[in-house]
Amino acid sequence: MLRIWTWAWLWSVLGLLCTGQLSAQAVRPSETLLPNTTVGFIAVPNWDHLQTQWNKTQLGQLMADPVMEPFSKDLRRQFEDRWSSLEERLGLTPEDLEGVPGGEVGLARILPAPHTAAAAIVIDVTGHLPQAGAMLEKVAKKQAQQGAKRTVLNLTESPDPVIRFDLPESEDNKPQQTFYCLTGNLLAVSDRLEDMRGILARAAGKKGDSLADVQAFQVVMQRCAEDTSGATPQIRWFVHPLDYWEASLAAAAEDRRKGESQLRIFRNQGFAGVKGMGGYVDCAVDGYEILHRTAVYAPPPYQKAMKMLVFPNAHDFAPQDWIPRDIATYSTFYTDIQNAFDNFDPLFDELFGEGETGIWQEVLESLEKDPNGPQINLRDDLIRHLGRRVTVITDYELPITPASERLLFAVQAEDPAKVAETIKRTMETDESAVRRVIGGHLIWEIVEEEGEGTKVPKVKVRKLPSLIDDEEDEDDEEEDERLLPHAAVTVAYGHLLVASHLDFLLKVLKPRQPREVLGRAIALRRVDAAIKAWGDMPKCAQIFSRSDEEYRPTYELIRQGKMPQSESLLGRLLNSVFGTGKKGVVRRQRIDGQKLPDYDVVRRHLGPNGMAVTSEPNGWFLKGFLLKRE
Repeated sequence: MLRIWTWAWLWSVLGLLCTGQLSAQAVRPSETLLPNTTVGFIAVPNWDHLQTQWNKTQLGQLMADPVMEPFSKDLRRQFEDRWSSLEERLGLTPEDLEGVPGGEVGLARILPAPHTAAAAIVIDVTGHLPQAGAMLEKVAKKQAQQGAKRTVLNLTESPDPVIRFDLPESEDNKPQQTFYCLTGNLLAVSDRLEDMRGILARAAGKKGDSLADVQAFQVVMQRCAEDTSGATPQIRWFVHPLDYWEASLAAAAEDRRKGESQLRIFRNQGFAGVKGMGGYVDCAVDGYEILHRTAVYAPPPYQKAMKMLVFPNAHDFAPQDWIPRDIATYSTFYTDIQNAFDNFDPLFDELFGEGETGIWQEVLESLEKDPNGPQINLRDDLIRHLGRRVTVITDYELPITPASERLLFAVQAEDPAKVAETIKRTMETDESAVRRVIGGHLIWEIVEEEGEGTKVPKVKVRKLPSLIDDEEDEDDEEEDERLLPHAAVTVAYGHLLVASHLDFLLKVLKPRQPREVLGRAIALRRVDAAIKAWGDMPKCAQIFSRSDEEYRPTYELIRQGKMPQSESLLGRLLNSVFGTGKKGVVRRQRIDGQKLPDYDVVRRHLGPNGMAVTSEPNGWFLKGFLLKRE
């Protein structure tokens, strides 16, 4: 899901910003103009070429279908609303920029100082100087209507004047300044004078202090370039994850306490070790509908919970012969589970410890010594008997409802008997776990009602504190929810199997003919062949998806107006990010699902997609694609 959603975001944002005709020549690459404090960056060297390539794809043809027009307009409105902060900071709307670009367009989110956000746009207007001048006149009139004061600045960094607009303070906004400069074939816009000075100085030939000089940016772009044989990408992007998060929080108008608390946890746990990530995106190239490359720069050594992220490269990624043929997605990866377990305690302590340490060790001791608990040594009795391969498969049940999504985790077991015994001892002390024997398999199902038989108190674990430091939070506190509230667990086929629902687990456990397994599916063979065509590429993970099946539950829930009620992991994530945070209050769905056509119109444009991930000395490299539907 993330792969296509990421592309949709890139395409939509740039489509809103750049609807004019672009030439093939850029004045200078955007990264050489933007400051080294840029934490989020996206650039299109030639929108005209990108649009042409996009229109060649089946997704482009889908969006051009007249039946999609009402939805496309609504989606565009949603993106315009989402990017209203850009208008507030830079005084520009997407319509203002129509017809202005003549070359590369670069957009930046900037973190000039802690808890401070800025933004900038640099545009090559070669061949479009009249349109750029007309745009500036339009902006000046609009700013005047809002009561802005116009000032002409003559800076030493540019032979051409910089226009500053000062918006008056209002009840909703602090005083806002916006700077514009049209010099040569460069149009620069920023909400910060220091950034404007730097852009103009670098445009005039000053060296250094640009995004292009940032080591993480250099490493990420170089790694992606190595995989392209020198071809120019249609889109390139870069993000410093935690700094971008901080800048986004600083720019947000709404309450930011929850996000700031979460960000603090990530920083404290060493995840700032991810210095940067970015890559290339191309449409209709080399036989792919979409081809994307992403490099993650995270040089060791790692600290605290970041040490958990060890994913050794391996060789076997073929689907296990017990995985059903008709599933939506299949992902398999290798991880050092014992290492992850041994470095989990600092993260657990920060989440649950309320400033204390040693809480995870207390939990482990309770599991081992509490007379009412399972009396297991979690590391010795379970973790050390697990292998390194983890597989995740997803599917859905019809009719589509908020509870339709199905999910199953499979962890390779080095000693299945030992793992099964530990799971049995653990589940026997969980009053919500019901013991079932089906088809010769001992299965433990988590039910909402208390199971029958002897009730044994659960091992108590401190509740997760609210991530919002609110004095009234105790009144609104919700009970903790299980990640998989209807889970079913068993040990079979040499794996520990944890499913979101009993029916999905039974589907996996059902005996089947060789032709009924995923490994025989044509779609998977197409994806596997595409990955093998890259050569002997070392991998720590491989992903396969039938896009038309993967996206159907989400699409239908949006169409029904029920996505906020979704019990899927995606639905919960969206509720967490975009919800109110108040007990019993469901977020409002922003897209009008009534404008969506029947899914059969959409699915014929969605082919299979895949991705391979490689662990490298300084991070990870991801390469993925969407294939044409046949």
